[in-house]
Amino acid sequence: MDKRQMNMLNVKQFLLMLTMTQKKMWIAIALVSITILLGSIILIPGPSKEVKAQHQPAQTVVAENSLNTVYLNDDAYRKLGIETAMIKREQLVANKTYGSEIVAPPGSMVSVSAPISGKLMSVDKTPLKPGAQIKSGQLLYRIQPIITADARANLVNALADAESFVNVAKSQVNATEIALNRAEKLLQDLVGSQRNVDEANAAHEIALKNLEAAHVKRNALHQMVNLGTIEPIEIKSPQAGIVSNIFAVSDQLVPAGNPIMEISSLNSLWVRVPIPTGDLESIDQQADAKIQPSSTSPSISSLVAKPINAPPTADPLTSTTHLYYAIQNDHLALSPMQRVTVTLNTQNQSTHALTLPWSAVVFDIYGGSWVYTQKSKYTYERKRIFLDYVSGHQAIISEGPPEGSMVVVNGALELFGVETGFAH
Repeated sequence: MDKRQMNMLNVKQFLLMLTMTQKKMWIAIALVSITILLGSIILIPGPSKEVKAQHQPAQTVVAENSLNTVYLNDDAYRKLGIETAMIKREQLVANKTYGSEIVAPPGSMVSVSAPISGKLMSVDKTPLKPGAQIKSGQLLYRIQPIITADARANLVNALADAESFVNVAKSQVNATEIALNRAEKLLQDLVGSQRNVDEANAAHEIALKNLEAAHVKRNALHQMVNLGTIEPIEIKSPQAGIVSNIFAVSDQLVPAGNPIMEISSLNSLWVRVPIPTGDLESIDQQADAKIQPSSTSPSISSLVAKPINAPPTADPLTSTTHLYYAIQNDHLALSPMQRVTVTLNTQNQSTHALTLPWSAVVFDIYGGSWVYTQKSKYTYERKRIFLDYVSGHQAIISEGPPEGSMVVVNGALELFGVETGFAH
């Protein structure tokens, strides 16, 4: 074996030894890493019992009798303005409620027209406006007549006749005065009689009256002919009421017969109630009706209207027949075209039922009806009720809290929001 082969053999042995050394080193590094990892896992402390307890929700036990109950503090009670009312058992006459309308009865509106052609003159600095209160016989306007050319020509002839009548009257006054003086002188000379004096005096008085009337007529005609005007004519209200419409204003020229304004008498109004054809026979048409304006609060008592015989009317589009009732409106609390709620009695017999204010009822998302009963000043419990029907601001129930229970009538919706977390 030569020297070159010996060198190659030595190199191969050296490489083999180097490879085995590297493998042992990697194995040692791996064993050390595993030992360090296991030691770290052992040294890391596990979760304590206290930490585990923080992630577990606390179990609370709710008593069944506290469900549907709202508790308020004094500040919340004051802000909500809680008001209560008692559930009562009342004798009720079966009735039905309908939406109705206030109408003005026929003949309640009159039109004021110009008596002659002329110019309107206001009697007050403030002109009349729709809605103004008018008394019967109140002076509304004065109208200044207008003289046309034809009328002026006739007035000139009448003035000439009046002048002639004045002259004749003066002559009669002079003649009767002379006759009166002669009769008085003869009576003083004891050759005349008192009767002649009285007759002459009466004739003289008549002549003076005729002269006075002639002067008045001549002066009036003189004013119309020379000045072109005559005395204004007053226009007064024929009835008390409210100005509902105005067709002419001050300083406007209006022809004779032209309407100036309309005055409506609202002291007595009618209520027109549309009744479905199927309900008409069940309604007691001779009984009074209870009227409740839609805008009033439940504390305001209903108004009473009397049935009247009005011209029959109906609405074919809604298949309803109209019933009419008269209601006094002395304080003008109602107005035409106002919507109201009307409660009419039916032919059914009266019954005893539990009643409570309609404002006390709240509804859940499923349509269930509830009320809040007062357990104490600051504690309120929600209880189920079963509605039969609603009459005006009164709810009639078949089942619910017992008679005498106090229910919340103001603030029930707020209590519902406090309990459930969402608005009604």
